[in-house]
Amino acid sequence: MKALVTGGTGFIGSHLVEALLKKGIETRCLVRDPAQLKWLAGLDAEIIRGDTEAADSLSAAVAGVDYVFHAAGITKAARPQYYYRINAQGTENLLMAALREAGRIKKFVLVSSQAAAGPSREGIPRREDDEPMPVSDYGRSKLLAERHALAVKDELNIAIVRPTSVYGPRDRDIFTFFKMVQKGFRTAFFEKRFLSVCFVSDIVEGTVNAAFEDTRSGDAFFLAHPDVLDWDFIGEAIANALGVKAKRLAVPVPLMGAVALCAEVFSAISGKPALLNRQKMAEIRQRFWVVDTKKAEEVLKFKARVDFPTGAKITAEWYRLHGWL
Repeated sequence: MKALVTGGTGFIGSHLVEALLKKGIETRCLVRDPAQLKWLAGLDAEIIRGDTEAADSLSAAVAGVDYVFHAAGITKAARPQYYYRINAQGTENLLMAALREAGRIKKFVLVSSQAAAGPSREGIPRREDDEPMPVSDYGRSKLLAERHALAVKDELNIAIVRPTSVYGPRDRDIFTFFKMVQKGFRTAFFEKRFLSVCFVSDIVEGTVNAAFEDTRSGDAFFLAHPDVLDWDFIGEAIANALGVKAKRLAVPVPLMGAVALCAEVFSAISGKPALLNRQKMAEIRQRFWVVDTKKAEEVLKFKARVDFPTGAKITAEWYRLHGWL
C-alpha cells in the first residue's frame, strides 16, 4: 500500500506523513523545495520533487500510489490571486494527474478548510450540507478547490475534510498568541467570539480515517473537537499552559482593522504575507466559527480526543523544547 502526500513539509502534512508511516504505509512526499525537509528529516519517506502549480511535474508523483492526501496549500498570501493559483488551480492540476491513475487510486483525500464553508449563524453550528458562504479569498479558493474535486467524483473516489482552526507542535500561527501571552497579555474582544478548534494529531486521525472508512464519493466532513470555545477561554488556557499570568487585553475590531491595513501595505511592499490583513479581518469580524461534528463521528468513526487545555500544554512544551519560547 502506497500513499502520496502533498504539503508534507508543512504543519499538518508533516504530522500526516508520520502517522501514515507509523501505520506501515509506504509514503511518498511531493516536495517543491528539497531544502525544506526539516520536519521530514529521519523519516523513511520517499521524496519526489514537484509542484502542484507545475502540472507536468505531477505524473510521476501519482504513479503507482493507492491513496492521495492533498494537504498542500497556503493560508496567507501577499496578494489574493495567490490563493486561487495555489489552492484552487494547484488542486485541479493534481486531480487531472490523478485521473490518469484512476484505475489504481482508491481514494483522493482533499484537505480543505472550515473557511470554505464560512462562519456559522448564532447558536447554530454549521453542517456539511449547509450552503457554503466563505468570507475571504482564502475560503473562496478552498471552496473552488472542493468544486474541482466534486467535478471528478464519478471518476475518482473523493473525500473532503474541512479542519477547523488547527493548533499544535510546529504551528507558527498560534505561536504568535503563545508569544504574546508569554509577555503577559492575552488578546480578547469586547464582544464574545466562539469557535471550534482541533489539535493537530486529531486532525490527522480524521484525515486518515477519511481515506480508509467507507465514504460516499464527494462527501465533506468537518474535523473539530466538540467543545465550543471563546477567546477568553483560549487565552486563559494558554496562560495556564505557560505558567504565567496574562492581563486580558480587549482589542476593538476597528483598531484591528487599521492594523491589518497597515500590515497589508507592508506585505505588498515586502512581498511577504502578513499574519493579519483585511482578508483575515473578514474572518475575525464573524462571531461564530462553530461546526457540527456528528457526521465525522458517524461516518469516519472520528472523535477528537485532545481538549484545548491539554493540547495547549503539549504545544507549549514543544515550543519550549525547541527553543521557540
